[in-house]
Amino acid sequence: MTVEHRWLLDETPWPEQATLVYGEMVELATPHPPIPKLGWLGPDIVGNRGVIVACVIEQDERDGHVGPLYAVETEDGSPWRLRSEFLVSRGGLHPDMPPRYRSDLPEGTRVRIRLESDTLGATTEAVGEIAGIWWTTSLEPPKGYIVQVGEYSHCVTPQQTEVI
Repeated sequence: MTVEHRWLLDETPWPEQATLVYGEMVELATPHPPIPKLGWLGPDIVGNRGVIVACVIEQDERDGHVGPLYAVETEDGSPWRLRSEFLVSRGGLHPDMPPRYRSDLPEGTRVRIRLESDTLGATTEAVGEIAGIWWTTSLEPPKGYIVQVGEYSHCVTPQQTEVI
């Protein structure tokens, strides 16, 4: 069965411990006063602006702290995972932020994928498992799926994917 292109709204509650929200505009910073166990951001990183695109509660192995870890996409498209100590709110939400999406296929779903081969006009098929959603930017809907085939990950469109 070929997969239709559909992305479901992610209605997972935002973590209660989070002090920043989805779509909030932030600036990357080094904590002041410094927290030696956490390290610092370099001078070429401090001051970059971005938007909060996800939040999970995790234990930081550097100091054992359990709390929010934010996924941030900066203006240049770079992805970051940072604690709130490294983020300064810019005081507003991104005006073009899309809703949060999740895959219509749960992680672990077995699929057959069709990939372009090195031979002109030929395709290669492989079997793997859905490992997540493929995004090029969090400010647009997902492009497709991340499929794990052995030790390799492939980014494929729904049209290249068949549930088995």
